[in-house]
Amino acid sequence: MNYDAPSQKVSRSVRSLLASRGETITALSAATLIAESTLKRRLLGHSPYTLEETGYIAQHFGVSIPDLLRPPYEAPQAVAS
Repeated sequence: MNYDAPSQKVSRSVRSLLASRGETITALSAATLIAESTLKRRLLGHSPYTLEETGYIAQHFGVSIPDLLRPPYEAPQAVAS
């Protein structure tokens, strides 16, 4: 079981989404209107995400807030029939 803080989970998801989509922090900042310096602090774990920021990020990536709290490495595995 993973006991990471919610902000740590969001950071992992955001880094994963940025990498998989070839997007930069600068582009995410422009799309969400969250200052680039703020995003960098959040991604480094220096300060937690606000609910509003998490919502803007989720909307930008087309995922739900719970999806951001469930990084890809924690996704449930399909059971083979």
